[in-house]
Order: sequence, then structure tokens, then C-alpha cells
Amino acid sequence: MQKTVVVLAALAFLAGCGKENPAQEASEDARDVAMVEKMSKAPFKPILPIAITGEDIERYGLDKPGCSFRKGQGANKAADPLFIAGKDEGFMRVGADLKRFSAKDVSADLPGGARSTYVGLSSWIDLVRLPDAGTGGNDLNWPARLIIHDAQERVAFRADGTMTCRS
Repeated sequence: MQKTVVVLAALAFLAGCGKENPAQEASEDARDVAMVEKMSKAPFKPILPIAITGEDIERYGLDKPGCSFRKGQGANKAADPLFIAGKDEGFMRVGADLKRFSAKDVSADLPGGARSTYVGLSSWIDLVRLPDAGTGGNDLNWPARLIIHDAQERVAFRADGTMTCRS
């Protein structure tokens, strides 16, 4: 009889071992998921585009129909573009590299056959038309914002300026 009581007590103890408080288990699971998500994200690094020079435009044949984004507006507009948007592809210089972006077909059309969104290997670019606050904007020259997103959908660079398009 004593053996039976010991065996039953051991079985009852083992049966209770595998069951935790469901709220506590859910909390631990959520904490584990959050930790894995945090560990899988790359640290944030801003993207700092450099102006594409006339020499670059000539060397790489970038003088095609489309649009170019320059920082600033009016008399404060930069001479060289930060981004050149074409029908099928766009270009931006980061450091010593001229990065190529593919036009996203489902994005909005811009004059000259350019698009409003371009996708690269580790980032993408959105071009947004801003309200014309007396800048004299028209179909080929208008105030815009360039937004660069990193691979994890964070804004890595943003600048206001002017889009100049040509057909």
C-alpha cells in the first residue's frame, strides 16, 4: 500500500510539472519573440547621398528623358542632382558608388516617363510632390521631397527640393 501511495504521489507530481500558468507562458513567449525580432534588425545607418556631377552624367550616359531631384528651391537650388529618375531606372551616388534603382511599375507616373518609387538592393526611394507655395511650379518643374527608406522600412534620409523633368 505504501508503494502505491508513493507511485501515485510521484505520478501526480510529474503530471503537474509540465503545466505552467498560461498567462506566464504567453508573457515569456512574447518576450522571446521581441528579443528575436530586436536581434534580427540591423542597426540603423543613415544614407547620405552625394550629388551626381556633370562628369558622372556624361560618363554613365544619364542624360536621358526623365526627372532629376535637386536639393533646395529657386535661387537656393543645388546645381547637381541627388537623384536621377528615368523610365526604367534611377541613380543615386552614395560614397564612391553610383547606385542603380529599378522603377516600380505600380508607382505614379511622373513627366518624362519617370516613376515616383524606385527600388534598390538594400533601400528604396519615394519622390513626393509638395504643394506649390508660390514657387512657380509647373508640370516640368515642381517642389518635391526625396525620401530614402532602408531595408527595414526606416527613413534613412529625407530632403526637400525641386524636381526638374524633361521628355
